[in-house]
Amino acid sequence: MTGNGIYRTRRIIGRSALGTRLTRRGLLRATAGLAAGVSAAGLLGRRAPAADVEDQLSMMGWADYISPDNITAWEQANDSRLIYDSYASNDEMYSKLQLAAGNSGYDLGMNTDFMIPLLISGGLIQKLDKSLIPNIGNIRPEIAHPDFDPENAYTVPKSWGSEGFIYDKSVITRPMKSWGDFLEAIRNEASGRVSLLDDALAIAPLFWSKGESWNTTNEAMLKDVEAAVEELGKHIKLFNSYPVQDVASGTVILAQCWNGNAKQAIDSSGNANLVFVYPEPKTEAWLDSYHLPVGGQHPKAAHSWINFVLDPEVAAREITYTGFLSPITGSEAHLTPEVGSDPLIFPPKEAIALGERTLRNETYDRRIGILTKFKAAAAL
Repeated sequence: MTGNGIYRTRRIIGRSALGTRLTRRGLLRATAGLAAGVSAAGLLGRRAPAADVEDQLSMMGWADYISPDNITAWEQANDSRLIYDSYASNDEMYSKLQLAAGNSGYDLGMNTDFMIPLLISGGLIQKLDKSLIPNIGNIRPEIAHPDFDPENAYTVPKSWGSEGFIYDKSVITRPMKSWGDFLEAIRNEASGRVSLLDDALAIAPLFWSKGESWNTTNEAMLKDVEAAVEELGKHIKLFNSYPVQDVASGTVILAQCWNGNAKQAIDSSGNANLVFVYPEPKTEAWLDSYHLPVGGQHPKAAHSWINFVLDPEVAAREITYTGFLSPITGSEAHLTPEVGSDPLIFPPKEAIALGERTLRNETYDRRIGILTKFKAAAAL
């Protein structure tokens, strides 16, 4: 997941705050989370003794990206509290850590695959103490040891997924299978009711619709896309990396989004006409990972949380709440049949085959610049 918007909310996630967080998804998701069958008491045997964990954990990450039931279980088990700051952007989180120079105040962070080498080379994150993470062996072999951190010296995977678009089929009645279809609908029946990611990925469909990688270094292609956004901008209502409420309310009828957010929108809307598509011929694949920012004041709490979420039962609750895949072996065994068979959470093999990772290569800044022009053209 990526994002270049500005959205930050500090939340002190204690028992008194839990009700507010749960109402954002509603009783349906809370009940589904409970069906995963994990209680705080049931997890006591898998944690470090509470005396070894500091009384606070400060974390940065994306909005609605952690199960509130897991937060409560961890807090109760460790007599600690979790303070969570939501950011909309990899680049925003990177800037925060870079400018803080080791004094960000965060014990635990998360970023997408392409950002991790930058964090490591910049000395912004520190190595893990694996002796404090006995559950690290639960990471799926195909997810463990990624190319950006082959020894998992600095990171452990959190979630992974794909990207596509969601639309209301009662309004958009044409076949919708590709990014080309998506762009045609933007220019026609969805005009003025479209949301794109608040991210340089907002321009990616213009590359993908032509079968081109959005990481391209092809200057002619970059110029074509730069020109195209000038015309396309007038059709865009929002740049929003979390369009769940806008889609659920009907304010937006076509939205570029990540698969888990599409599930959230469908679950919360009650609108049977909402459809999510993994579009052809290419789309995004991403892997988010936990890391330890340099200067964190509560390292035992940070390691305790990482070990906690690497438990299969806990991971199942993360899947149920966020709608994104877990990298933990055995997590599926703790899911309800409905969740375990949901294609919005578990993309089919053919959809996974369409995915490409974002590269922070020589054209990355250029692509961010095109996003800025896109927003200007949309007058947003």
